[in-house]
Amino acid sequence: MGRKIIKKGWLYEYEETAEKQLTNGYEVTRVRYVLGEQFDTSCKKVLVCIGINPSTAIPEQLDPTLKRVQKYAKNSGEYGAWYMLNVYPQRATNPDDMDTMPDMEIHRNNLTAIKNLLSKIKEADVWCAWGNTIEKRKYLYDLLLGNTAKGIDSIISLFNTNYHFKAYGSTVKGCPKHPLVISNDDKLKDLAEIGLMELNNKILAI
Repeated sequence: MGRKIIKKGWLYEYEETAEKQLTNGYEVTRVRYVLGEQFDTSCKKVLVCIGINPSTAIPEQLDPTLKRVQKYAKNSGEYGAWYMLNVYPQRATNPDDMDTMPDMEIHRNNLTAIKNLLSKIKEADVWCAWGNTIEKRKYLYDLLLGNTAKGIDSIISLFNTNYHFKAYGSTVKGCPKHPLVISNDDKLKDLAEIGLMELNNKILAI
């Protein structure tokens, strides 16, 4: 069963599972759907980041990736909040530990959590931040972009035209770079501007 906590500007949504521990007053389970922070209520524009899968982060205790996302959002002067989503919501610090086959129940729950979040956001930049890790499992592209033949609904289809997909660079393999390799001077840019035309076209076609 999913649980949503809103506290001190933080939003934390996760699945209650048998495998869990308590850290700083928050449950840490094997599935996290949404984690984010509203830090400026006067600014309505939001930064939504899409990674591959969650690691250890909880409200007020972020992992290195989420610290980069938070820092970028707060230093940019453009956003009043940031939220981290994932292609697959299973917690795994090492992506090699992700399920070899997807759990479609938590994918469907992930879609619901993302849809509910987006229904409250009027305008956002969407930071494509999955890096080459998306190639760790064959099913990850199906979850992100959808696969009609397999009956898999896509995460990208939940975003409307008020969302602008961006990244700050492309890997050699043609994937948007991961936040951990961003420098202080890097800025998010439109996908086409940084050579991610194939990804841009796939998103536009959905």
